[in-house]
Amino acid sequence: MLLITCPVTRTDELVADRRIRSVTNHPTHVALAVECPSCGSVHVYRTGRRWESREAAPAAAAARPAPELARA
Repeated sequence: MLLITCPVTRTDELVADRRIRSVTNHPTHVALAVECPSCGSVHVYRTGRRWESREAAPAAAAARPAPELARA
């Protein structure tokens, strides 16, 4: 279930997962196209994070350099 705000009617709607029409993984975010139960049209909602696969996440974390220690 998702809680969305319809931009047409400005109401909050609780939407079932079956109303998700597509999911797109962009470099900076994930975009969900959701069919709105209030007005019947499809709205696109963006998340704040990218959806990474389980295999890519540990490899990306291991590739980052360790922070250097500051000397006092």
